[in-house]
Amino acid sequence: MKLLDPSKLAKLFWPDVVFYDKQVDIIYSMVDNDETFVPAGNMLGKDFVAGFVVLWIFISALKLGQTCRVVTTSVKDDHLRVLWGEISRFIKDAKYPLVDKDGGPFIFNHRDIRRASEGIQGYSYLRGMVSEKGEGMAGHHADVAVGIIDEASGVDDLVYTQMDTWAKRKLIFGNTNPCENFFRKGIKAGDLMEKV
Repeated sequence: MKLLDPSKLAKLFWPDVVFYDKQVDIIYSMVDNDETFVPAGNMLGKDFVAGFVVLWIFISALKLGQTCRVVTTSVKDDHLRVLWGEISRFIKDAKYPLVDKDGGPFIFNHRDIRRASEGIQGYSYLRGMVSEKGEGMAGHHADVAVGIIDEASGVDDLVYTQMDTWAKRKLIFGNTNPCENFFRKGIKAGDLMEKV
């Protein structure tokens, strides 16, 4: 999966944003690994860095002429709202317009971002959805297909299993709450290197 250099994109669109070392590790793990697991406590910037990651990937795919589907999910709507608040802030604070009404390349409706050139029914999207059951996570195939799971300790294994059928990259993060699901197993196994 080919993507633009994240540090160059960050400097271009968000020159005042500074990521601390662990956030930089997360960003570059998304370059090198098929799966990135991030166990961390409250208020350490997980949603903030994930907000950047999804936009970096979506902008990269647009610039490189690839179809792209990025799906974000969480255990419930309240948690997804935090991640999409960070995405919204990155869009609002970008040095160059990202939303079509301001001359940018994206149509932004609540938790759905599309390429303006493709219209509201376009193939590529960045979407936020709570999947109570795993079926909602099926079928998001594209050249660039990325799944983001927030509050992973509370997300059902079926959500991960369905996402695994199409996602070429996954960012999976959450607090270190007791669990026995895919999040715990993934943390123990470590990041899954990119398949060559």
